[in-house]
Amino acid sequence: MNMPYYKDAKQGTWYVKLSYIDKFGDRQYKTKRGFTLRKDAKRFEDDFFAKLHEGEGTDYLSFTQLSTYYIEWYSDRRKPSSIKTMNNYINNHLNSYFKKMNVYDITTKDILDFHKHMQEKEFRGKKLSKGYIQDIHTALSSILSYGIKFHDLKANVASLAGNIENDEETSWDYWTLAEFERFYAMLDDVFMRAYFRLLFFSGVRHGEQRALTWRDINFEEGYINIDKTNYNGKVHKPKTKTSKRRVYIPGHVLDDLSEYKAWYQENRPYKDDYVVFGSFYQSIGETTIAKKYDKLIEETNLKRIKIHEFRHSHASDCINRLRMDRETLAKRLGHSSSITIEKVYGHLYPSTEKDAISGL
Repeated sequence: MNMPYYKDAKQGTWYVKLSYIDKFGDRQYKTKRGFTLRKDAKRFEDDFFAKLHEGEGTDYLSFTQLSTYYIEWYSDRRKPSSIKTMNNYINNHLNSYFKKMNVYDITTKDILDFHKHMQEKEFRGKKLSKGYIQDIHTALSSILSYGIKFHDLKANVASLAGNIENDEETSWDYWTLAEFERFYAMLDDVFMRAYFRLLFFSGVRHGEQRALTWRDINFEEGYINIDKTNYNGKVHKPKTKTSKRRVYIPGHVLDDLSEYKAWYQENRPYKDDYVVFGSFYQSIGETTIAKKYDKLIEETNLKRIKIHEFRHSHASDCINRLRMDRETLAKRLGHSSSITIEKVYGHLYPSTEKDAISGL
């Protein structure tokens, strides 16, 4: 057996060269010089490996294997959009850090080191926001909780360590009613008028609007019925029960939809279970809408907001112009609680009675 101890002929001392597998599953090498006696080099080796394996149990399950088990379990219980997000957290961030680390040996210090790594990391040329890192930590905690339930993990060290503090303000942009009307005035296409007017004045999620069929529009009662969403070209049930709802819309939006429906019936095959914004059962693609939208924005000096921010624009309009209360807005947007409204839009609500009556 080859011993890792060597005599430095020039210095007259001993040195040791060690090879080992670190907790991430990667091979590492270490050289230590300057030992007077060979037995001192041997003692260093013994102490080094004793500390390296201190506290290690006999069980072994790599983090990557646990995350594989978890995503299989998770995929049977969640919607495709949630599964895609979880896979992103695991494949792009968690597995690349924890790798083959034994989940039974992960400590709270390892979690804190992970937090530091994530705050220093660049992904696709940008630093990760603290809110995004918090989401990744939550995913990690969920994986370890699964490990406790199904793989005899003793503790959730992610939960014990706690999440990072987030002192960043959530930022999103929106249009006022006046800004939207400037945008709307540029639209000379019956499809685009109906599409963007409904998006702004209903506050529905983009996927919910793309999944609408003609039977979902009640022209007599003045509402649209939301009971599905389009994600990646496929129609799915909404994430939550509260996402299923009726959303009442103004008369001028119904007028645009009526005009568009007349055009649709003249130019395309029509059945009441065909999608409103598309052909037959196929919704218009998100990329197609984005290209049309970007082209329009280039023709004006309006600030560009994201398609999703039409929903924020509607919420802002409901709060600032219509003085809609939190509970009503939460129900309209499909949230289960007004707590979400307070978290996302609370800063838009008047903080005093004096502010509240200023619009009267």
